[in-house]
Amino acid sequence: MPDRVIVEVDEDLSELIPGFLTHKRADVATIVDANARRDYAEIGRIAHRIKGEGTSYGFESMTEMGRSLEQAAAIRDDGAVAALARQLLNYMDRVEIVFQPSRD
Repeated sequence: MPDRVIVEVDEDLSELIPGFLTHKRADVATIVDANARRDYAEIGRIAHRIKGEGTSYGFESMTEMGRSLEQAAAIRDDGAVAALARQLLNYMDRVEIVFQPSRD
C-alpha cells in the first residue's frame, strides 16, 4: 500500500470532509475532461477553487497542487495539467484524516 498522508482536520469539519473529497474528485475528472478539450480557462477556474478550498479544509498539499494546476493552465501546459491531476488523485487516495478537537 502506498504511503499514507496524514492530514489533521478540525473535528467541526468531520461531517463535511467526505463530501468535500467527493467534490474534489469530481473536480479532477472535470479537469481531465477540460484538458482533453484544451479548455485552460475552465482548468484555471477549478484549480483556483481547489487552491482556496484546500487550506480552508486543512489540506495544505491540495492547496499547493491547486496552485500548480492554476499555473500549468495559465501557460497551457497540458502535460503538466495531466500529471498534476494524477498527483491530486493519488494524494486523495493516500490521505488519512485525523480529526483534532475544536479550538473554541
